[in-house]
Amino acid sequence: MIRKILFTMGICSIFSLHLDAQTYNPQHVKVSSVTDANYPYKVIYMDRGLSGKKIKAKYFAAKDYNGTSVPNRFLNWSQDKNLICVTSGTYMSKYDPIIALPVGLTVDNGVVVNKNIADFDGLVIVYATGGVVATNLEDKNLKVQGGSISGIPLDLKGNSYHLSKFLEWCEENEATVFQTHLLAYNDILKISPYNSSPKSRERRFLAVGYDEDKNVVHCIVHSEEHTTLYEGSKKVLSFLNGFKDMEVIWMINLDTGAQNTFKLFDENGTVDERIKGTIPIDKAINLLVYYYQ
Repeated sequence: MIRKILFTMGICSIFSLHLDAQTYNPQHVKVSSVTDANYPYKVIYMDRGLSGKKIKAKYFAAKDYNGTSVPNRFLNWSQDKNLICVTSGTYMSKYDPIIALPVGLTVDNGVVVNKNIADFDGLVIVYATGGVVATNLEDKNLKVQGGSISGIPLDLKGNSYHLSKFLEWCEENEATVFQTHLLAYNDILKISPYNSSPKSRERRFLAVGYDEDKNVVHCIVHSEEHTTLYEGSKKVLSFLNGFKDMEVIWMINLDTGAQNTFKLFDENGTVDERIKGTIPIDKAINLLVYYYQ
């Protein structure tokens, strides 16, 4: 009980850390409520093109080697960070955070958490520098930057040697990797009614692409309307292409099922209630964080 109170106090102190100073430039991070084709969306639009490398991402996939939980790792790391948003990421094998593992190939800051490749086509790499990229594993041409395998096409699903070299690269570069549903790739919908769940629920998507001026943008779209993953993906891709004039390089699903964690902050560091999850951060099993540096 005491530990829980201390954690809550720590989280509260983070959320009030920057109340007297601007934590990020609102020209680079815009939050809006939009209706498109009669569907309401709440959108976080992060312009990495204009902001250079100031908008960064960090992913916490599992306990660290000392046994520190994901919520406590986040708490320790975020003390001096200018947070934009915190969200649950990919799927987990169990609901219990003590024994749960991320589903699919997972590396956390260079440490292999799960080396079993799942059926998901999407592989996301969060670089130590804060950049985020995703690839379609079915294309068998994953390319990474730096080291002995830089620029070499890798087939992680079909070539065990490629997989072992990639894991070595992750360790050398302190990279973080996870798998999830790849919903769209190169502006093409990759999901269908036949390869996705028919269950309807609220949805959250992460898309990366180019705006009309070819600036790189990261966009989180939250849909409170309950849809299937296919229906939601189709509508959001159309929304981003049409309403936002965005060329989508890739779009993935962010879990809103077993672990629906989300917290948003305005430019003054105050919690923004326009988008919020149902699971508190101290119960999170994995976390994807966007911050401004």
